[in-house]
Amino acid sequence: MKSRLRMLRPCFALCLLLACAPPLDETDAALAQQSFAADAEDPDSHSQGTQLHGTPVRSVMYDGALVRHAGTFRDADVQLARGEIVAAMPLAVNGFTPSLMACGGGAAANETRSCGFVVDGQGVCSPRSVVTLMGGDSGSPRNRCTGAPVVRVCSGESPCEHQGPGYLASANSSFSLNNCPTVEFTCPASGVYTALAGPRTPNTAWLMQLTSRSSTYPTTRKIFQGEALIGARLRQPSTGPFLEIQDVINGNALPNTEGSGMWEPSGHTFLYRVRYTPSGGTSPVSLCSTGANWAVPVKGVFNLTGARSESPRTFTLGCDAGVIAKCYRWGYQPWRDGATPGPVTEAHWSCTRMARADYCGQGTSFTQDGTRIRPWDDLTPAIISAPSPGSGSDDLTFEAGWNTAGPACLSHLRWKHLTASCVPLNPPIYDANGDIVNDCRDPNTPYSTGKCAEICDNADEAAHYYGSRVFNSSALNTP
Repeated sequence: MKSRLRMLRPCFALCLLLACAPPLDETDAALAQQSFAADAEDPDSHSQGTQLHGTPVRSVMYDGALVRHAGTFRDADVQLARGEIVAAMPLAVNGFTPSLMACGGGAAANETRSCGFVVDGQGVCSPRSVVTLMGGDSGSPRNRCTGAPVVRVCSGESPCEHQGPGYLASANSSFSLNNCPTVEFTCPASGVYTALAGPRTPNTAWLMQLTSRSSTYPTTRKIFQGEALIGARLRQPSTGPFLEIQDVINGNALPNTEGSGMWEPSGHTFLYRVRYTPSGGTSPVSLCSTGANWAVPVKGVFNLTGARSESPRTFTLGCDAGVIAKCYRWGYQPWRDGATPGPVTEAHWSCTRMARADYCGQGTSFTQDGTRIRPWDDLTPAIISAPSPGSGSDDLTFEAGWNTAGPACLSHLRWKHLTASCVPLNPPIYDANGDIVNDCRDPNTPYSTGKCAEICDNADEAAHYYGSRVFNSSALNTP
């Protein structure tokens, strides 16, 4: 233990004299191409990186999005459903038609007339699928309708006339035992329809409830997700240009960018290829300029110091080359906590500190792209299990226990020449024999909390003495 602790001494001594270097500004920092290959003899090792987001764009708005619908852009709000962007476009009744006017005398007592209808509701469906709308009355034990209603279905969000533009189908209740109509039609290309309804005999009382088992009815919005989001535009918090989604793929269909298997096999994660126009630029460029050029949506936002916060207004798009995406891909997916942030969210945040060797907890990386590490955790159940004795590469030894602020305790630095001068841990104090007298693990140390040195040689110590739940091994690398 003594020789390992002495490797810490120069770093800890400097922390008393020097402040930490300022965090890297990812707007200006060059994004170096990373090496993602895991060690063939140690498939559980991972290659970490120096970038946090992997892109200068650090957050995206939930509101103010635009989706492409029926050849035009429409306003929409987005939310994250697990690891997927879901956009909701409000529906609206567009236009007017004579059938929505009151009937005068002599109007036909059937579904072909041009008066006496109201907009019953709107529905969404899969284009070209067969849709059935059924009338009923949920307040009746026999599910009967009052007034022998008629129904007409129109394409899109506009009401229509019988056999006129946008007309899809109509029906009456002449052949039903419960005086309720049933109408069948083919879902239009827009995936939206509008239903009109009224009594068979104009200006008489009627009651009906339309339902559908083959579409969503009634609804006030159309949902866009998966490939339906191609062409959608997402808004940045600033007044900058929109981010445009160019392509979408499920994480279970994209090969892992390090090691074997798929990028994220659960089926709940979608990755997005996005482009935008940088500030001062004239042409759009890829949001993710390195790595696999895919971005994953992650709840919460990270600032340049690496601090994470919940936000009701914005979320993160983490590019594959950045550690936000890496830690997500390794299994630390914040949505696994459910609606309330919990241990997985904290583990993901801690992982971003670990993957970048953010020893200062201020957003500065003290490592090099492609450096192998072996991460694991003690969550219940564990997302990455601890290495079994004798597994992995012999040159990977315990490095640190981590929390959301950086290292909770430290055994050695990842790179000898990247000395972190501001490790927020207390430096070891040596006596005349070279022994450390302020080790936090020593129950007899005369040094109080806040003055003892946070040293750990294994995950058990990191968890027991310092409350860490995320750990890693690494080699003691030299240039």
